[in-house]
Amino acid sequence: MTTSGTIRTVLTALATLLLTLTMSIAQETRPVDVVVILDTSGSMQDLLDAARARVWDVVNELGRMKPTPELRVGLVSFGTDLATEEQGFIVQHLDLSDDLDQVYAELMGLTIGGGTELVGRALNEALDNMSWSGDYDALRVVFIAGNESADQGVEDIDFRLAARAMGDRDIIINSLFAGYRDQGVAEKWHEVAQAGKGNFSAIDPSMGSIQIAAPQDERLLELNGMLNMTYVPYGERGHDGLANQIAQDSNASRLGVQSCSSRIVAKGGALYNNASWDLVDKTLEEGFEWDTISVADLPEEMQPMTAEERIAFIEVRRGKRESIQSEIQSASAAREEFAKKAIAKRIGQSGLGETMRKVIREQAMAKGFTCDGC
Repeated sequence: MTTSGTIRTVLTALATLLLTLTMSIAQETRPVDVVVILDTSGSMQDLLDAARARVWDVVNELGRMKPTPELRVGLVSFGTDLATEEQGFIVQHLDLSDDLDQVYAELMGLTIGGGTELVGRALNEALDNMSWSGDYDALRVVFIAGNESADQGVEDIDFRLAARAMGDRDIIINSLFAGYRDQGVAEKWHEVAQAGKGNFSAIDPSMGSIQIAAPQDERLLELNGMLNMTYVPYGERGHDGLANQIAQDSNASRLGVQSCSSRIVAKGGALYNNASWDLVDKTLEEGFEWDTISVADLPEEMQPMTAEERIAFIEVRRGKRESIQSEIQSASAAREEFAKKAIAKRIGQSGLGETMRKVIREQAMAKGFTCDGC
C-alpha cells in the first residue's frame, strides 16, 4: 500500500471512530415525556390510590433504560368537580416537569369528586397545553385511565380525532379501563388505544395499592435517611425543595412499605435530580460555573469557605451519595426478585403499576431504548 493510501485508511478509521464517539455521547440521554390523565370522579378512589402507590415503580422501570431517559411527567385530572362545565371538568395540575417530588406532591393532592368524564376533551387539553418535547428521538406517552364511556362528550370533541391529532405529533396513547375487559370494550376504551396507537388494558384498581413487604425494606429505609443527609440546599428554592423531599418521603411511607421502598429506589437512581435546589446535583450540570452561585445563596456553613474548599465539600457529599445509591440499587435488585415471586402467586387482573411498567417498557424498547435486566 502506498503512503497516501495508508494515510487515507488511517484518516477514514479516525473519522469512523470520531463519528461513533459522537453518536455515543449524543445518545447518553434521551427525552421521555409521560402525561398521566386520571379520572377523579366520585367512583375513582381505588384508581387514585393505586396511582399514588405505584408511580415510583414506573419511574424505576424507566430508570433501567439506556440511554438514560430525561424524564418529565405531566398530570391532568378529568371528571373533577374542581373545574367547571366550561372547562370540561378538567384540571391540568402540572405541565411536563423533571421535578419528580413536585409531580408526587400534586398526585398526593388530588381529590375525588365529580361525574362527567370527557375523554376526548381531556386528550385535547393534554395535546394543546403540555410542553411536549420537540426532539425527534423523544418518547412521548400518555396514560389515560377511567371507568365510564369514552364517548361522553363525543359531540363536542371526539376522542378518535383527538387521538389522531396526538399521533400526528408522535404521541402514543395508552388507555386503562378500571374494570373488566369486556366492559371496557363496550365503553370504547379499546378504541382510545387503537386511535392512539397504544395499548388497551383492563385493570383491577384495588390491586394497585396492595403492599408487598420484603426483607430489604428496613435497610432501604436506613439508606434513605443517610441519602437525605447528602443534599446541600441553595438559593431561593433550597429550603422548600428539601422540605418537599422530606414531605414526599412521608407521603410514600404512609401508603405502605412497598411504596416507600419504591420511592427510595427511585432516589437512588439516575432519573431523580434536584439541580434546582441541591448543589450536589447542580454542580454536575453541563457548563456549571461556581461564579454563577452567589455567596448569599450558599448554605451558611459554605459561605466562609474558599473556592477550593467549596469544591472539596461538594465532592465529599457526592462521594457519599454515590456510595449510598450503589447500595440502594443492590438492595433494590434483591427486593425486586422477592416481589416478583410474591406477585406470581396472585391470581386475577393486573394492577395499575404492573400494567404501566410493562407497557412503558415495551414502548421504550420499540423506540430504540434497551433495558438493563429485562
